[in-house]
This record gives sequence, structure tokens and C-alpha cells, in this order.
Amino acid sequence: MSTPVDMWRPGMDITGGRLQYMLERLNTSSTVNVETFGAVGDGITDDTASIQAALDFANESGGGLVQFTPGKTYAVSTFLVVYDYTTIYAYGATIKAIGNSGLLRNFRSDETFSAYDGHSHIQILGGIWDGNAFNGSTGSVTAMTNVMGFVHSADITIRDATIQNVSSSHGVEFNSTENAKVVNCNFLGYQDNTPDSSRQYAEAVQIDIAVSGSASIGAFDSTPSRNILVDGCYFGVSARCGKFGRAVGSHTLASGKYYYGIQVVNNRIEGTIQEGIRGYGWRRASVANNVISGTGYSAIAMTHPNPSGAGYNANSRNIAITGNTIERPATDSGIRCIGYSGATIDQVVISGNSMVGNAADSANGVHVEYCSRPVVTANNVASMGSTGIYNNSCDGGSITGNTVKSSASNGINVNGSTGTVVSGNSVDTTTTNHCIFVGASNDVLISGNRTTNAGVAGIRLSTGANDCTVTGNRVVKGSSTNGISTISGTTGHTVANNDLSGNGWSVAAALVFGAAATTSFGGGTSSPGFNLVS
Repeated sequence: MSTPVDMWRPGMDITGGRLQYMLERLNTSSTVNVETFGAVGDGITDDTASIQAALDFANESGGGLVQFTPGKTYAVSTFLVVYDYTTIYAYGATIKAIGNSGLLRNFRSDETFSAYDGHSHIQILGGIWDGNAFNGSTGSVTAMTNVMGFVHSADITIRDATIQNVSSSHGVEFNSTENAKVVNCNFLGYQDNTPDSSRQYAEAVQIDIAVSGSASIGAFDSTPSRNILVDGCYFGVSARCGKFGRAVGSHTLASGKYYYGIQVVNNRIEGTIQEGIRGYGWRRASVANNVISGTGYSAIAMTHPNPSGAGYNANSRNIAITGNTIERPATDSGIRCIGYSGATIDQVVISGNSMVGNAADSANGVHVEYCSRPVVTANNVASMGSTGIYNNSCDGGSITGNTVKSSASNGINVNGSTGTVVSGNSVDTTTTNHCIFVGASNDVLISGNRTTNAGVAGIRLSTGANDCTVTGNRVVKGSSTNGISTISGTTGHTVANNDLSGNGWSVAAALVFGAAATTSFGGGTSSPGFNLVS
């Protein structure tokens, strides 16, 4: 047999210097086409052994490039194993499962690694990687299996590939993996083949940790994935299979462990069964400039284990959710960050996002709960079926410069929180309830906002709200019943220097204060305190 390097020939889709570039990166001249080892590529003949022989050759050569011929379909009956310093070049080719397993992974079942010491420095370039899932008649794969899986690895790149027709698990799993990228890929079609439909959450790209029951091989040393980039990908249905459970996310963690440096940016997510993106125990994470529509739950959700059930505390932190475009999450929220008592999410910034809901759905726009010092700023939230922005049990937060329109419930709701600033927001139209509502919270500053057309009151300080300051706001009546109101039994509020003029309100309707609830900036006890009503 001629050596593989002698088998390269014209017409093998290596134009534009792409092959030379890859060889320079690999620092090796080991190149091989899978047909050198007998692969047929007719979509029927089982090419598994031949392709594996090419991958083994690259491994024995210290790394190399393994190429598939464009225009051909290679049938694979069981997992292929790719080793260190290997690039798979599959532009124009299809690799299709014909057994009842996935297609590619970086380990043999008899291997064990720890930390990030498994087979690494791997590139998957191009190709349609068809998991061939459906019902066993149409599509041969019904097992719970990843199409691609990487465990205890480092420096993994998947670029320009299509991963489709996934059965009950993940298109790509990064488990105990660092420095991995999925760039410009398509994820098309998912089928939950479990008897009880228990895999409705399965992610197209899963970011995972090496624990028993989650990692395919040991060591189960709780090594988390870190520094993972998902950039410029599309997530949707295939001609055969439906929506993924989630596009990108995690659902397993271990005590004292977190996923670091996760970036999910510039993706298009067109429908998921549950969340679009779900961070679970993420730190130093960025979710930015994604376009997400038609999710069953939140478009973007961040959370971590509840210590009362997990038996340990976990604190996600330093998360930026910016510049995303979100349309019609069916339930939960457009963006949702949920911590727990004693286990808050710290340093959350939710900024510059645009979202549109639907009155027939039950979703909030932005929901932060048990977050420490959350910043919710410059978001544009419209037509949510519940509350536009909901801050619950979050101390030291700020809700500033947002535009909230046509919420079915409150426009902005602050509850169970201390030291929250609600400033510079524009809140227009609530079907029921209030434009800005504060309940069971202390020391809330409400300043410089504009409200109009509230279902009840422009600004409402309700049961359990104490020591709040309401100043410098412009309240426009529209169909509102009241301008600013406080409930009896609350104390220590300052309501002063607000502009409620030009609405035709009587003072009694514009300013409704519970007894001994308010003072003016001048130190007096009479109401109103320097508020303008006409």
C-alpha cells in the first residue's frame, strides 16, 4: 500500500490553503484519507473499521489530518475514537450512524483519565454528523447517546459542522473539558426516545462534570468543564426530529465545583422544549448577542443547586447577560437568575437585552431572585404575560434605565429586598396592578422614573414596604386609578417632589397615603410633601 501522504490528489476540497494551514498548526505531515484504508462512502457499507484505521494511523504518527471525501456518506455502526493532535476534515461529507450509538468520542471504553489529561488537541472541521435518531424504523438510533462526546480533554474545536437527529442525549458533550470551542455549527433535531419522556431537558451542547452517572468513563474526580465557547451556531429542528430540550446548558454539579469562563455568544436558537440557555453553577460567564425565540421555559436561565436539597452551598457569580434578543418565552421568564436563601447568585449584570412576550403566556420579562447586588439596566421589555421586571429577595440591586411596556401584571416589582434602586425607567401600561410596585421591602429608592397608564397606581408601596423614598418621578394618568399610593401600616416613607400634573386628578386620587406613612423632604408630617398635582 502506498503511504497515506502519497494518496492526496486534486479535487479533494483543500482549496484556499486550508489544508496547508491545518498542517502547519499540527506541525506534522501525517495526512490520510479514510478511503486509503478502505472506506467506501456509499451510505450503506459499514465504514467504521476503515475510518478507525485512519484515526489510529494519525495517532500512531503523533497526530495528523484525517479527511473524508466531499459528496459521500460514510456509514458508522459504533463510536469512532479520535486521539491527540488529530484534525478531522469533513467538509462536504456526511457521517451517519447506522447502529444504535453515537458517532465520535475521544476515549475508548477501557480508558481512564483524570483532570484534563485525556486525548486532547482535536479539531472537527465541517461535515454533517447525522445521529440518525427517530423511532427505530425511520432512523436506526433509539438509545440515549451523544453524537459527539469529549471527556477529560483540552483544546477541542468543532467548527462548521452540522450535528443532527440526536437521540435522548446531546449533540456535543464537553465533560471535564477545558478550552473548547463550538463555532459556526448547526444543531438540528432532537428525539426523546425514553419510555417516560424523561429527557425533555437534554442540551444540544452540554457542559458537564466528571461524576458517576454523568461522565462516560472515569476518573469520576469532579473535574468541571471550563473556558467553553459556543459562538455563531444555529439550533433548531431537522426534517425528521423536533426541538432540543435546551440549546446550551448544564444540569449536574458537585460540591465546591463550578463551570468557569463559559461564553455563549452570537447564536440563533429557534425553539426549545425547556430553556434556551441554562447555566447551572456557572462563574465568570457571558451570554451575549444571541437571538432566542419560542422557548418552553426561560430563554436564558442561571441557577445552581438548592442547598436544602443538595446538602452543600453553591454560589454562581460574575455573570453578564447582555445584548440578547428574545421573543415569546412561554413560561418562567425571558431572563431568569434564581439563587436560594444562603446561596445567592452574586455580581449579575443583565443589560441591553430586548424581549417581547405575549399576553396569552405567563412569563416575566426579567426575574432576579436571591441575587446579591444584581444590575438590571437598559433592557427593553414588552408585552409580557406577567411582570416586566421582577426583583425578589435581592439586596443592593439596581433597576435603571429600562423601558417596560404592556405588562399583564406589574411593570416593575420589588419584593423582599433591601436597598434596591429603581431609577430612570419608563413604564407604560399594565393590564392589572401597578407600573412600579414595592412589597415587603426596606429602603427602596424610586426616583426619576416615568409611569403611565397603570392598571391601578403608577407607583405603589404595599404591605411590608418600609422606609422607601419616592422622589422626582413623573406619573401620567392614562387610565390609572391612582398616581402614588402607600398602604396603611407601613412607615417611614418619603414621597416628595414628584410630578403628577396635567392629569385632571384630584389630590385625593393622585396621592393615596396610609396614615403616618409619609413625610416630606422639609421634615413635616403633612401630605403631600412638595408633590405637584393639577
